[in-house]
Amino acid sequence: MGSGRMNLFTGCYTHAIDAKNRVSVPRKVVDTLRDLGSPGEVVLTAGLDRCLFLYTPAGFEQMGKAVESSPLGQSSTRDFQRNFYASAEPCSIDRSGRIVLPEALKALVGITDSVVFAGVGQRVELWQPEEWEARQKASRPQYDKQATEVFR
Repeated sequence: MGSGRMNLFTGCYTHAIDAKNRVSVPRKVVDTLRDLGSPGEVVLTAGLDRCLFLYTPAGFEQMGKAVESSPLGQSSTRDFQRNFYASAEPCSIDRSGRIVLPEALKALVGITDSVVFAGVGQRVELWQPEEWEARQKASRPQYDKQATEVFR
């Protein structure tokens, strides 16, 4: 980490989606993917709160281990596993630094002509811009209270 880079995804960026569902991955995200050993491929899947989750393949595998450790006897576990895995799509990053957003995943969260990339530590979240703004407007005033819960 002597280069000043982190192995965590950070920052927030809005990018346009072209007619072929291609979107440029923010340079900072691409740099972090390279630092994590995954410069050319990511995994997109259904996230929480009406967003998509973007992982490195290794990060997706790690998340899968957590999912698989949940009790299979609970119907909520099985339902989550179905949604999480069935919606997962590997996506290649082309030479221009773009990915193609699968139509089904876009529709799932209401993404149309632009997308917000939000770095959230071990993953990147992809949001419909108005949904992101509404979420931030509602949660940002609670930041101090949330910190108390996170750091207790």
